[in-house]
Amino acid sequence: MKSTEEKLDDDGFEEIESKPESSGQQSGGGNRPDFRIVQTDRDKDGNVVYSNIGGMWKNISKNGKTFYTMRIGQLKLLVFPNERK
Repeated sequence: MKSTEEKLDDDGFEEIESKPESSGQQSGGGNRPDFRIVQTDRDKDGNVVYSNIGGMWKNISKNGKTFYTMRIGQLKLLVFPNERK
């Protein structure tokens, strides 16, 4: 797989804080993720157990492009759609 490096500063991508539509949406320390990231494991009886390890939030850049912010523990990644130009 070919690895490429892209400079995102020139594209106008900047994370902005999204505000919840209603006051009831926000709970605890932050807003609820659009997607949950889980890890599968097995308990002592062999049943599947899902552990919550992170989430993904939808963001919109200054110039209107959509991207996601993914958090897994302390790791924070930006996720972009694979669109060919």
